[in-house]
Amino acid sequence: MLEKIYQSYDDNNYYIDMNKKRLAGENAYTVGGMLTFFIALSVIFTTFAIAVGNGIPHHAGFLPAIGVLVILFFINRFVAGKELSFGVVRIYALFVYTLVIVAFSFADIYIYQKSRAVFFPVAIVLLSALYMDYFWVMCLYKVVMGIVFILMDSYFKSETLFINDITVTALSVLASMFCFSAIIHSSLSRHEDSAQLVKKSQTDLLTGLLNKVSFEEESRNYLGRRVLGARCMLFIFDLDDFKNVNDKYGHQTGDKTLKLFSEILKGYFHPDDVIGRVGGDEFMVLVLGEMPDGFVDRRCRSIIHEFRTTEIDDARGFTCSIGIVEDTQGHTFDELYKAADAALYKAKQGGKAKYILEECK
Repeated sequence: MLEKIYQSYDDNNYYIDMNKKRLAGENAYTVGGMLTFFIALSVIFTTFAIAVGNGIPHHAGFLPAIGVLVILFFINRFVAGKELSFGVVRIYALFVYTLVIVAFSFADIYIYQKSRAVFFPVAIVLLSALYMDYFWVMCLYKVVMGIVFILMDSYFKSETLFINDITVTALSVLASMFCFSAIIHSSLSRHEDSAQLVKKSQTDLLTGLLNKVSFEEESRNYLGRRVLGARCMLFIFDLDDFKNVNDKYGHQTGDKTLKLFSEILKGYFHPDDVIGRVGGDEFMVLVLGEMPDGFVDRRCRSIIHEFRTTEIDDARGFTCSIGIVEDTQGHTFDELYKAADAALYKAKQGGKAKYILEECK
């Protein structure tokens, strides 16, 4: 679990590193939204507190803090219009949050000298939802902010309340760390669920290979990246008389046969090769790069032999026909597919359990 949390945290940092320009603008926008929200909330709270509390003198301590918010709001409108680097915006955002936290924490301590502090612990925990990257830097920041808060608190509070505030401050810093882990865990769970959905949409549920759409898309991507003159081969495998297997032994045996054949293919081809099930009993493999002499002959003979000698639920003697096309001229996937399909047709017409290799022209 810890390894997954760290991996997700590392992925999050990597994402930030790759999208710093866009995230810089979003950070400035977030700061502006936070300031607007706090100004509105502060005005409402102060108005309500003055109306039902001890009057203006008692709550006047909030006015300097609100003034800090207003000044920062206008500064942020200027900053948000500039194209600043991610690092500068991050430092600016932390500076703004620091001023807001210190100003309202001081007002909280000054006005409510005979009760426990509330604003600072809540602010530290909420800060975890804003920043999920650079974990140890943020931990150090919260510890330093906690020390500043304790120093202010010690000047106004009684010994008992001071000890209580120290305890709450320490717990809030620890809670913020646990909040970080919880948010990461939640994000990780959503990521895993999303990854599962993506995998299901891209793979054949029976064999686990790429489905037709994903195979063609990945093959086109591979072929689009190759340099002119690079060698590739496209294999099409068609199970001979597969309908008879389903009719004679049942669809359960037929499914087992398809899964077995997919395992045979994975055993004879490299993990970097593109392997897919593109039809009911039709499979395709795209191989890129140089191949040793006799590669096709040995590979096809071995696959046909292993498949023929396999026994599944008393069924045996399975065969497949193979059409292969070789290309070094940079042909498209559709051109390769057409040529390989023509080679497969020749193999079928030649008596099945055969393979035909042709060059794409």
